[in-house]
Amino acid sequence: GARALAMGGAFSAVDTGADANAVNWNPGALGFVEKSNVTASYNSLFKDESQGYLGYAAPLGKSGGVWAGGLNYLTITKIERRAGDTEEADSTFGNQNYAASFSYAQVFGERVALGGSLKYVRAALDTLKEHAMAMDAGLLARTPVEDLTLGAAMRNLGTNIGPDSMPLTLKGGAAYRLFRKKLALASDIDWIMTERRAYLSLGAEFWISPNLAARAGYQFGHGSDQLQSRMVGLGAGLGVKFQRFTMDYAFLPYGDLGNTHRMTVGARFE
Repeated sequence: GARALAMGGAFSAVDTGADANAVNWNPGALGFVEKSNVTASYNSLFKDESQGYLGYAAPLGKSGGVWAGGLNYLTITKIERRAGDTEEADSTFGNQNYAASFSYAQVFGERVALGGSLKYVRAALDTLKEHAMAMDAGLLARTPVEDLTLGAAMRNLGTNIGPDSMPLTLKGGAAYRLFRKKLALASDIDWIMTERRAYLSLGAEFWISPNLAARAGYQFGHGSDQLQSRMVGLGAGLGVKFQRFTMDYAFLPYGDLGNTHRMTVGARFE
């Protein structure tokens, strides 16, 4: 979702406006979804590369929890194939990656939500095809301190996909709302166990009016990725809300690789 990306990915403890995108950051947040909703994202990435997500979430009734289903995809086209050192490619091929998920979360005692996701992942690179199963789990707690929430999640615990292990990640964060809940400040720490690497994310969201939000954030730690720009890790964007409909935009630069633009639209049902 563009909302979370514009906040630098500091989203595991944000409980306001929860929708089907919550499962990608902390499936526990799904428990605070109040209305059925659908969301769709499209991310224009680098040359010939695009990514998107389609999700639906719905409460199951009083104390029945919330379920969600989603499909995440990333495709790369026009990869050039050469049998030798030639200027012209012999042909082209593609890379398609899909992850289908089913999630469930429930609130306990009105303050703590627990949730989990089961995912099927499939990757196809030319004639090579691999698949894997993985699961996520998360917790989101509304603390006794008013407007302070805490979140924790484990993501991508599963089987190998081909020779590679899934990027097992532990995530924890906090969020605090101020100025009559118009401003939200959030922070996350991600520990990618397979790479033994940590990222710190800081983000903010300010509702300028009931219908317009401005967002910004930064994820620290990308310096070790050797992307030659201090702008790498930055996120910024806007959100528009009109009755049951939302639209979010995020801008994320990636140094020498170029800039990326993310769009998410959503609708809630009564």
